[in-house]
Amino acid sequence: MIHTVGIDLHQGQHRARCLDEKAQPCDGFSFSTTPEGLATMEEHIFKDGANPTVVLEPAGLPWLMVAVYLRAHHPDCHLVKAKTQKVAALRRYLRGPVKSDRLDALTLAKMPFIDPEELDKIYLPPAEIHALQRLTRQRKQIEQDITGRKVKISAIIDGYLPGVRPAFNDAWSLPFRAFLRSRLNPFSIVRDGEAALHTFLSSASPRMSHTKTRVVFLACQNVARVCESSIVGTLNEDFFLALQDEVARELRLLENDEAESEAVANRIEELYRKLHPSDDLTSIPGVGQHTAPIFLAVVGDPTRFHSQSAFANWEGVVPGARQSSNMEAKGLRMTKAGPSIIRMALYQAGEIARRYDPQLAAIYYREMVSQGKNHRQAMGAVMSHLGARVLTVLKENRPFEFRDIDGRPITRQEARALVLAKYQVSDDIRRERRRRNPRAINSRETAALRINEAAGTPQPVESISLPSIF
Repeated sequence: MIHTVGIDLHQGQHRARCLDEKAQPCDGFSFSTTPEGLATMEEHIFKDGANPTVVLEPAGLPWLMVAVYLRAHHPDCHLVKAKTQKVAALRRYLRGPVKSDRLDALTLAKMPFIDPEELDKIYLPPAEIHALQRLTRQRKQIEQDITGRKVKISAIIDGYLPGVRPAFNDAWSLPFRAFLRSRLNPFSIVRDGEAALHTFLSSASPRMSHTKTRVVFLACQNVARVCESSIVGTLNEDFFLALQDEVARELRLLENDEAESEAVANRIEELYRKLHPSDDLTSIPGVGQHTAPIFLAVVGDPTRFHSQSAFANWEGVVPGARQSSNMEAKGLRMTKAGPSIIRMALYQAGEIARRYDPQLAAIYYREMVSQGKNHRQAMGAVMSHLGARVLTVLKENRPFEFRDIDGRPITRQEARALVLAKYQVSDDIRRERRRRNPRAINSRETAALRINEAAGTPQPVESISLPSIF
């Protein structure tokens, strides 16, 4: 009888390999993601009353239709996913450099026999949660595109028109955008004069002062003088006309991305309000309208995590491990095992939360001052504890409560005052941490295997033991 099934998924034909209770191959077949192909898969897998463990490698989207079909027709089917790195390592062990679809499917089928603890149950969220997941990822991508376009435009202006961009109070204000759209030719600006430039910029925003216009005009005048005195002829008026066309196009693409980002944000807020009407997530300090939908979408059903430790491991905000006998490596990096978008949200929220939550502030202070960590390393500990707060709020469906490090409830104002009074990292310590070479430190701490001394060995600084967050 079939005990495990490994399915190697592709855009076209999928390859499946089946193993019996002794991990011996007992069947193999190919199928496609069509009603007939999925029915063929079902017939092979569940013949003779078998209910095997089905292992998928969820790369891309082809796995989703297969998983949805199996869960719909066989709710008790044990669907699990394997980590790509684990599968690749096992494949290299089994067959060296050889790679084939048949071998990939066989490797997946062997995973429950070799490393069952590292297989995660496949979670299929409800339709609206799934839609929210995709929307939050789409917004992240659009925001990255917006940032990239702003960086590109800024580099062009700073390179060809030095001194212009700093003249605007807001680098992306209406006057600056109007300037980008049609006033990048310094020769034309000098010919038309300063008054004409001010009339144009003030039409975009009446708040544009004569002083700022003067700075812009002088910067353009300087560029025109330099270009006129050059005998090379690379930067002449024809070039700036071509540059105007390029930058105007980049600006149109930027503004289109900004409009799409706003539309996606509105849809995200609509879904978030429907799925989480209590809005308890935003009661956590640092969690706002941007990060709360990310947490709700990525976590989905919070009851699928049996403990905060399991959730932290899934997020990938715990340090890696390297231990043998009485030797243990310290200072290892985060595993980064889970979705990158949740770590991004935890980092963004954690930067604010550590300024208002005394317990998170104490953790950050301890890591920076007592443990000698740099800012990013200290933020890793903050992110882990902030993730525990997110999980608890979603599980218990109630708002977050501020508490001091002894667990006593306090108000938000009292929490902020406590952070300011006791957990401020000095500028001297921050400068010292920044001066240290992170690459050299990580190399030493990772390569050097430190011997674990007896538990009673005196420690230089007493660690802080924090109570429950609620």
